[in-house]
Amino acid sequence: MRKGGRITRNSEVRKAVKNAKQLLQNHGYDCQVTAEDLVQWFEADTPYDQGTGLDEVIRNPLFVAHELVEIDNVKEMGLALTKDVIVKNMKKVDDAHLKAAQIEIQLAISMNKTQHIKDRIKDIQSWIKDSSVVEENKKEYRELKAKALRALAEMSKV
Repeated sequence: MRKGGRITRNSEVRKAVKNAKQLLQNHGYDCQVTAEDLVQWFEADTPYDQGTGLDEVIRNPLFVAHELVEIDNVKEMGLALTKDVIVKNMKKVDDAHLKAAQIEIQLAISMNKTQHIKDRIKDIQSWIKDSSVVEENKKEYRELKAKALRALAEMSKV
């Protein structure tokens, strides 16, 4: 019975990462993030009420892709995936989050995932209102929201 919990979850995480990396690669983004990196990322302290844990994220390939891109960008900035990487590097992590959100929305548009886009527009709006997000990134989030709304309008015409 002991084999169940952690081993099953680890294989689910590995499978989710593999599938998301393939999705990203199919859209021209090569990512070197591992399943272990993803688990470590979700163990990091954050000032935000995430509401979404790893178990939920791995059920949605677009969320996994988002996290992989974010982690990939954080690592490219030379940051180590430590327990305090997020809280000690808020601006850099938000820059990485912005890039991840942009790629996630582009993937959702290309996959015609209208409900996902609608759901994420609400999240983007909360990022725009977030006092810890710098104005430069808020501008980018507003542009991302506008892009998502335009895509939804186009999708509804089809």
